[in-house]
Amino acid sequence: MAIHIRSLETSIVAPLLDKKISVRIIAAVRTDPKLGEPKQMPGYVKPATTTALISLISIEISHRIYTSHVPLRITTAQHFDALPGSVIECSGILYSTAERRVAGLFAEHGAISLIHGPGLIGRITGRIRSDFREIAVRVGGLSGALIPGLVLGDTSLESHSFIQSMQLAGLTHLTAVSGENFAVIAAFILWALQWVIPNLRARLFISALVLLGFIFLVRPSPSVLRATVMVSVLLLAKSRGSRASPLAALGLAISFLILLDPFEATDPGFALSVAATAGILLLFDPVSRWLQQIIRFKAISDLLAISISANIICTPLVVAISGQLSLMSLPSNFLVEPVVAPITIIGFIAALISPLLPGFAYILALTQKPLAALIVWVADTFAKVPVIPLEKGFGGGAIALLVLVCGWIALRWRSWGSR
Repeated sequence: MAIHIRSLETSIVAPLLDKKISVRIIAAVRTDPKLGEPKQMPGYVKPATTTALISLISIEISHRIYTSHVPLRITTAQHFDALPGSVIECSGILYSTAERRVAGLFAEHGAISLIHGPGLIGRITGRIRSDFREIAVRVGGLSGALIPGLVLGDTSLESHSFIQSMQLAGLTHLTAVSGENFAVIAAFILWALQWVIPNLRARLFISALVLLGFIFLVRPSPSVLRATVMVSVLLLAKSRGSRASPLAALGLAISFLILLDPFEATDPGFALSVAATAGILLLFDPVSRWLQQIIRFKAISDLLAISISANIICTPLVVAISGQLSLMSLPSNFLVEPVVAPITIIGFIAALISPLLPGFAYILALTQKPLAALIVWVADTFAKVPVIPLEKGFGGGAIALLVLVCGWIALRWRSWGSR
């Protein structure tokens, strides 16, 4: 990480930060442009701007052109909808930023010229995302806006207030693509292939190829790469049939991702992804057996055990990061977990066929609106429940961990007494 930070601090753009010097750049777009929210400033309202991550190709300073490949974040007040992989040219001013992953903030002024668009894969995935977004608009409402976010990670239709409600209810992971999406898609593919391919390893190989294409569809952002590696760990565990290998593979995945991007080490999302995966690996079996004593249906207990196992390990980290303990996180996930898989699977199929059969894709998406409406209702209802304020950092995390330990002791007290 020190090497990466040093390379950003000594890049060609470092001396230009906050100097109000106009430069002209050619850069490749790395993420989908995202429209922000208007900001209330003293005496006026600052209009919303569009931002995206770009990778510098060349920069013109005082009529001299330099080649560089440092990452920047671009912000513009113009309409900007270039797909990832596109190459753009524009003028602007460089500013310093608190974002550690980039060398600076590029404030565009003038006009953005598109040199060329993305490649074939980028055009295909971009068409699927745009067509499915239009279908979601036709579905309408907050539930329609949630479906492309949950299926493809397209949060452009989700309002800031809705995202905040999902966060307060402990359902943030459903507003965009997470490891759970990859797990559901992988499980569905494995289930469908068992009727035509009896060999487990062959089914796992085909599932891996489909997930690779799914990466390009939902965009290879750091969170998506995290989810991909974590689900790969689970697939590896299934292929090996061993309880020891998943944790070793998880350790290898952590090392690989941090070496690939050292800034993941300080990313809260990375810690939560690792904790959720570890929770599933360590606690899924005992939690599922405990639920079967109550529910008596293995399929339902297994489905709920995934969410409960992940939430148990993540709760101390969530408290340490946010300083808030939400008592509604576990029951809200318990209520919405049964509808996540159908929305993900049916929505995934609808997205794939949306460019070819938009009418049928609309019908498929419309059938999932009541299920998405349930998630919206849970988020709106549970977000109104006050959270418990705790200390951020180690203190709050330790308190949350103590509460979980006490709850576990209470559940085990009867069996200990009988012994």
